[in-house]
This record gives sequence, structure tokens and C-alpha cells, in this order.
Amino acid sequence: MINVPRTALYCVSAVALTLAVPSTAFAQGMTTDKMSAVAPAGQAMTKTLAENDKVQVIDNVVPPGTMSPITSRLGLIAYYVRGGTSERGYADGTKEVVERKTGETFIVTEKRPYSLKNVGTTTIHVITVRLK
Repeated sequence: MINVPRTALYCVSAVALTLAVPSTAFAQGMTTDKMSAVAPAGQAMTKTLAENDKVQVIDNVVPPGTMSPITSRLGLIAYYVRGGTSERGYADGTKEVVERKTGETFIVTEKRPYSLKNVGTTTIHVITVRLK
């Protein structure tokens, strides 16, 4: 049986180390502040913190009531700077409420694409790492 918190910690540590170790290949592909700080009304604000040909690190700020589009998040690594309550909406119309705590880290294992809506009363702040 896999210890998910330990595995997530190892993955986040490996990604952090990869980003911290300078290399010419990484420096050529790295970008910062890729997305604007202005998001359409009702959507989460996202900012690409770092990116190369292998990984993308994104800062997500999700005020109450905002929603993200349906997309696959399989394998995404998430660290909650500030947790909250969100609702997953699947293409078939089913919904699932998910509570995330501040400081929680996990790897998304859900295979079906879904949207996320902040249904809580606090702003959710999450750093995500996506392997390309």
C-alpha cells in the first residue's frame, strides 16, 4: 500500500529540487508571470510561477463562488497554502464536495475530467505542479 502523503512530499521535493538546480536547459525554457493577474469574472486567478519542457508550477487563488473549467487533473500535485471547500462537477452531471485543509498536499488520482467551484466562504490558495 502506498503512503500518499509521503509520496506527495517526495514528488513536491523532487520538483522543488529540479526547479532549484540551475541548468542551461531549464533557464532557456523557464518563464515567469506568464498569465495576467486579471481573471474573467467568476473564475480563479492563476499565475504561472515557473515552467520548462518537463513541468509547470502554477499559483491558483480561488475566491468563494468562482469556478474552473472541466479538465483532466490526473497526476497533478497540489499544495494548499490556504484550504477550503470545493465542489467537483463531472461531465455526467454528478457532483462531489471536497474539503481541503491548509498545508495539505496530495496527488490527484481522479481519472475523469472535472470542474472545481469554491463553495466555501474563504478564498482557497493552492500551488499546483503539473508534469508535462
